[in-house]
Amino acid sequence: MDTNIKNHLYHNINIKILIVGNDDQGLHFSRCTSVQIEKSVQNLTSTAKIELPREFRNVLKESDNQLNKTISIEGKSILDFIRKGDRVEIRFGYDGEYNLEFVGYITKISADTPLIIECEDEMYQLKKAKRYSGYFKSGNLKEILQAVLPENFQKRHDLEYDADYNVGKWKIENATPYEVLQQLKEKTFIRSWFSRAEGSEYTKQLNIGMTADFFTRDLKTHKLNFSQNIRRGSDIKFINDKNDTKLFLTVKSKQNNGKILEGTAGEKGEIEESVEMPPNIDKATLQDMAKKLHKGRVTNRLEGSINTWCYPIVEPGDAVDIVRPFYPDKHQDGRYFVEGVTINVNASDGIKRNVKISYIL
Repeated sequence: MDTNIKNHLYHNINIKILIVGNDDQGLHFSRCTSVQIEKSVQNLTSTAKIELPREFRNVLKESDNQLNKTISIEGKSILDFIRKGDRVEIRFGYDGEYNLEFVGYITKISADTPLIIECEDEMYQLKKAKRYSGYFKSGNLKEILQAVLPENFQKRHDLEYDADYNVGKWKIENATPYEVLQQLKEKTFIRSWFSRAEGSEYTKQLNIGMTADFFTRDLKTHKLNFSQNIRRGSDIKFINDKNDTKLFLTVKSKQNNGKILEGTAGEKGEIEESVEMPPNIDKATLQDMAKKLHKGRVTNRLEGSINTWCYPIVEPGDAVDIVRPFYPDKHQDGRYFVEGVTINVNASDGIKRNVKISYIL
């Protein structure tokens, strides 16, 4: 998007996209048609889509010898300069300020018009990493991931565990690290997603935890007031599950001797559910899992999403303090967990951050 196309709320929008190839030389783009970034604690992979005009004539080239050298690509295809696997950085903001919003890799380049570049975050590398086969009798999650994740990955990035999880007897057959994380999500409800490590632009933090574990985290918190910094088009509904829903949850695991161990949570009432977990999970762990799964299911929450501008920079895994002045009883005011964020940058929306709100903290 041209920085001079539109002035949103008296602020000029600026954007900078850096694409770096295998030769470590980067191309800078300060114009694009649109950008969309999607991030969520529910999805392993964060994604970005960049729509570029094909009529580029000049870009800035960055190399070891010369920074920001203008090169002409007039009469050439932009596809001659970018390719799948190139690293991508997306920054944007207002009035000359740039915030790093996405770091990832190109996964697809469309052959049609308009030119769409699709990207994924660090999960792209875990999808390509060496496959692993192994058997873990103890089922300690840290031991599993230490064995599965590439050594250079563990040196470059942080791993944040919300608890010392035991997932029972666990067998891995010729799976990538990404596939192992996906299996953990499907079979044990343990979620994994990347965020930026504290105090670093480029170090990533792989967060590993169950939904209810987020209640105990020290979360970065932002203030959102419906009369101050929330845009039109927000659509949220207050769900009073804590008082209105009675759920009795049973979590089961089969042991080597054939016995079924169980953990339970909640009170018997209108809904009873049973969840099958992997084999050989002990009784104490099952009870803890049952409590966490129940807490994640039965809690007051806001269902829907809130539209904001570029600021505050709200990310998945953060918290927001919401104020709705037109409800005198303040029954919807409170601190809520941010499940996901979708960012759109284009000429009509400016910078729009769509924040998906979840349960009350």
